[in-house]
Amino acid sequence: MNNDNTNVPNAKPADAFEAIASNMLEFRKEMEHYDALGTGIASKTRYIMRAVLATLIISSIYLVFMIYQMASNMSIMTGHLEDMYSNFGTMSQDMSEISQMVGSMGKSISGVPVIAQSMTEMDEYVSTMIGSVYDMNTSITAIDNDMVWINLNMQEMTGRLSNMNRSVNLMGYDVNEMAAPMNSGPMSGFWPR
Repeated sequence: MNNDNTNVPNAKPADAFEAIASNMLEFRKEMEHYDALGTGIASKTRYIMRAVLATLIISSIYLVFMIYQMASNMSIMTGHLEDMYSNFGTMSQDMSEISQMVGSMGKSISGVPVIAQSMTEMDEYVSTMIGSVYDMNTSITAIDNDMVWINLNMQEMTGRLSNMNRSVNLMGYDVNEMAAPMNSGPMSGFWPR
């Protein structure tokens, strides 16, 4: 009976050790599962962060290109409007000369009443045309002033885009800082240092 009493206590610690060992194995399997899950999440997060950063960089480059192209087209259009303005000024002077010539012709042929009356009407039409050309010159001047404001607004937009580009660079730095803990984990070496 004494031998049975000594064997029973030895059996209990062996069972307890096996239970602890099996629990440790289950714990290890769960930890490996969570480690694999965390590694998968980290790689997907890294991929998403790279895609977002690449999209932001490409969008900012495309916006800078479009604003530069629009600014160059605006300067070309301003040059054409200035040429048109100078041509309208020349046309106004020519109309004034034509009006003077028609007036002198009307005086010269005042002996013929029908032609004189026609010349008077022509003089009135030319005067109306001169007024129209003057109005066109005023409109062109207003357009020229609007183009100056558009150029100023384009310069302001270029400055804001430069600020946005700086912000994107800062976001890239922040993304690298956020990825620093991942570089020290199982996926170290994935991000450039």
